[in-house]
Amino acid sequence: RETFERPARDLARGGRRTADGASELNGSTSITTTSSSSSSSSSSSLASTSAEDELPPDEFPDSLRPLPPDASAPSTETVCGDARANTERWGDVVKNGNENLRDDAAGCCASCFDAGTCTTWVWHPDSKECWLKREADVNARPAAEGASVRWTSGVVPRREGVRYALVEDASPPPPPPPRCVHAVLTSSGNPYMNWQTRIMYATYKKHARTRGSILKAFTRVLHRGRDDELMFEVPTMRFEPNQGNCDSWCDYPVADRSLAIAQWSKTTDSLRCSHVIMVETDYVFVKSPPPSIMLPRGSALGFQYAYIAPFEPNAKETYEEYMSDHPELTRQKFKLAPTGNAPSVVNVEDLRVIAPLWAEFVNRTEAPERRRKALGWLRDMYAYVLAALVTGITHETSPSPTSELMAQPPADGELGNAFILHYTWGPEIYDEKDAKIWEFDKRAYGGGQYKRGPYELTPIKEPPEWRFGLKLQTFFQPRALSESKLELLRLMVSELNEAIGALGRVPKGFRDLAAAEAAAA
Repeated sequence: RETFERPARDLARGGRRTADGASELNGSTSITTTSSSSSSSSSSSLASTSAEDELPPDEFPDSLRPLPPDASAPSTETVCGDARANTERWGDVVKNGNENLRDDAAGCCASCFDAGTCTTWVWHPDSKECWLKREADVNARPAAEGASVRWTSGVVPRREGVRYALVEDASPPPPPPPRCVHAVLTSSGNPYMNWQTRIMYATYKKHARTRGSILKAFTRVLHRGRDDELMFEVPTMRFEPNQGNCDSWCDYPVADRSLAIAQWSKTTDSLRCSHVIMVETDYVFVKSPPPSIMLPRGSALGFQYAYIAPFEPNAKETYEEYMSDHPELTRQKFKLAPTGNAPSVVNVEDLRVIAPLWAEFVNRTEAPERRRKALGWLRDMYAYVLAALVTGITHETSPSPTSELMAQPPADGELGNAFILHYTWGPEIYDEKDAKIWEFDKRAYGGGQYKRGPYELTPIKEPPEWRFGLKLQTFFQPRALSESKLELLRLMVSELNEAIGALGRVPKGFRDLAAAEAAAA
């Protein structure tokens, strides 16, 4: 391992306190009392759970259950009476009007209210199109108004978010959590991420059942404006996103996960284990990890990414700006741990310190545009290690095969000490004549990234048996496919297919595919 030492600081600080930003749960789906993770809603689309399908009592614990909604919170009836005819409003599109036809303006407003992240709506009396939008300033001047404008529009006030039991409100103060690992996955809930989530969670459950496993809890932290099709199948807590359009698709959904993690870390669900491992949807567990991954308070275990530069100039600029805004802090030598939030194993108390500052650094890397472009899709990872630097929490990192966390086939040649595989590379195998004979790319699985959910999970073709002369695509140099690399690919596909075989076409909790598709929309 390489340890990135940080100067000791007051770990109780933790940056600005974030408000509880969880959104009110949408009425399109609901969780049964056994899963305890959603709101009241129409239950006609929900399938009853048979005895053999009942979940273990600790899979959906009470800590996932929202608190009762505030009786004074607005309802559809109270917010949909202020429609303005002959008016069109601005806003980022949350739902395309061509795919959301409503009979009248009241129905369009109700659709906006149910969408969670929608703040403005516009409805056309002829086409029946109902466009749902998110406008930062709902008092802004309309885009167009007057007798020639056929649209009717309105504003839906921001609703109170879902409220969860918080650690700070517990009385008496809760005891220290047991020594174990809580796997926490973040997702925007789009269909592409959800097929991966179903598989990943199935592999987690398989290996968490291993005798003596330290994997004792799992929570999907969903940053989304409404429930999705996995609320019954995967233990979930939902929090309000900053980017409403990410409910369907956006170019950078991970920008919301730091705030969601910060909010989750304040809830009593975070008390289930002493340590948290943050995971991604495109991971598969291949075994249970050893207790050695749980480091003492103030130290964390991360995976070493070669593309995270310890002295990245744009990240350094961000750090300098933050330190200038906080002259009370002692400026330290700038050197970042070459890691990210996932996979990282962090003491839960340390995560409560890192997460709010991580969210702040995410915001700071979004502007100016020059910085955002320079850091690209890595800016969330840089924001995390910047937060670790400022809070003084060290990260011990190792690359494969010495990493105790993860391997990434076929870039990595053996499992080594890892217990997670990451299928991000899209491997292709060619024969002696350079003819492609096998491939698997998550971006093309099930018809591609933009399909309607839930995806049909179909078995992945097994990689060929090893023989001399097999090679990878030209991206990998040298191209020669070693026997150990192929065996790692075969292990990955085996775990994927075992999970696929155990999962139904329709996610748990829905009577039929149409109901699940409505939740996924």
